[in-house]
Amino acid sequence: MPDSRPQESIFQEGRNCRRIAHAGRVAFVVDGEDYFKVFMQAAERATESIILLAWDFNSSARLSFDGGSDGPMLGDFLNDLAKRKRHLRIYILDWDFPAIYASDRESPALVKLGWGWKPHRRVHLKFDNTHPPGGSHHQKILVIDDALAFCGGLDLTCQRWDTSRHTFDDPRRMTRDKPYPPFHDMMIAVDGEAARELGAIARERWRCATKKEIPGARDQHDPWPPELEPELTDMQVAISCTAPQCEPHDEVREIEALYLDMISRAKHYIYIENQYFTAHKIGEALAARLKEPGGPEIIVVTRLLSHGWLEENTMGVLRNKMIERMRAADSEGRFQVYFPHMPGLAAETCIDVHSKMMAVDDEFLRIGSANLANRSMGLDTECDVALEARGDAKVMQAIRRFRDRLIAEHLGVEVEAFVRELKDKGSLQHAIASLHSEERTLEPLVNLEHYSDAAISAAEWTDPERAVGIDRLMAQFSFGAEFHRAPRAWRKLGLVTVLLAGLAAIWRLTGLGK
Repeated sequence: MPDSRPQESIFQEGRNCRRIAHAGRVAFVVDGEDYFKVFMQAAERATESIILLAWDFNSSARLSFDGGSDGPMLGDFLNDLAKRKRHLRIYILDWDFPAIYASDRESPALVKLGWGWKPHRRVHLKFDNTHPPGGSHHQKILVIDDALAFCGGLDLTCQRWDTSRHTFDDPRRMTRDKPYPPFHDMMIAVDGEAARELGAIARERWRCATKKEIPGARDQHDPWPPELEPELTDMQVAISCTAPQCEPHDEVREIEALYLDMISRAKHYIYIENQYFTAHKIGEALAARLKEPGGPEIIVVTRLLSHGWLEENTMGVLRNKMIERMRAADSEGRFQVYFPHMPGLAAETCIDVHSKMMAVDDEFLRIGSANLANRSMGLDTECDVALEARGDAKVMQAIRRFRDRLIAEHLGVEVEAFVRELKDKGSLQHAIASLHSEERTLEPLVNLEHYSDAAISAAEWTDPERAVGIDRLMAQFSFGAEFHRAPRAWRKLGLVTVLLAGLAAIWRLTGLGK
């Protein structure tokens, strides 16, 4: 069992976290059905402000399906709130995404022109383009009256709603009259000082993007929904960020530092759920722990398939490389990577594991927006919330209970059944193997395709830690000094040529052009 003696805090402000803040209540919200529900309940209790930071936002997202009938769409719900609550202001800051994403998103141009959804005059929708080339704003933060905040992997958008049952044929999982696969994700909810700190992050982003201020909330009331049961009370949490170097702001790599610190502290187990598994520094740290005699058991739950052929042959390539590195370092059989599965899923689909969490030794837990990808360590804006037990039995129990809940959900069994099996088998992967079934289950990710060094090298350019300058890109493709001295117009033309050549190379290298 994990050591229950008090430990020195892992959190260090300015290094692996932005702020250590007090939360009167902490709750974990798993999957879209529950998050959309508590969002509506909390928003109904708002009096002054709702602030939303998003990677994606879509006013046509359906929020609920109560009693078999369709609930409100997000845009209608927000407009109705603004009409009914004269003192309420709603601020939505969405990533100003490149055109390649346009087919899956609500168009900023149409919104600005007044076509499609028309926000109420007290609903302010802005698009944030204050990121370096190739980067994105990936934080998912919701703040209600500076008194309640949510942080995690779920955006209020389409193709996010799902129940924790993740059935293969749920008719409610529809976007534009087309079904989408099961979707798994989570958020953490905090109040008090921790909520105010997440509000400060949101206001900084808003000010940077719009050059305007969001007033602080004055009304001291409690918007926490009665239906949202706290897992923990009266404790400190750490809020960590990633932000790229972007004048006049310095680079922030707190999320990466905290990952490395948590991995180094592990004694018994590391349990990870993440959409991606490509961050090379995190991989090196995990591999080092696997090489240690008697080191921690490491379990990774991810999705089986990527989104489309391009992602499969970029991020998928890098994931396979990292898993191979882990297995090469694993001399004692302490590493396993799984994907959740159930029969009946449509061809070329899987349960979309979109969560970004890690639990260590019943001692540390983090939930946030940061993928285990290089870009989430330095290029994209991210935010995670973490807690530590420091030997406190109640906190350790809450972390363990949450981990067990997630694994039981993936296995399709009751939590108590998994707990009994874990106690009997003594390890996470042995308990998972014992509960494997032909129905809903966790399947080991095996028979990985091996890729050439050329394919890996090409794929690495899709997951950079920092913004890639045009000179570096040209140097990688051996244009050297001649390109550097070329006129600016020719340099731009050269960049376009290289990018097109790169896509063509991926197409040919992967056999997708056949």
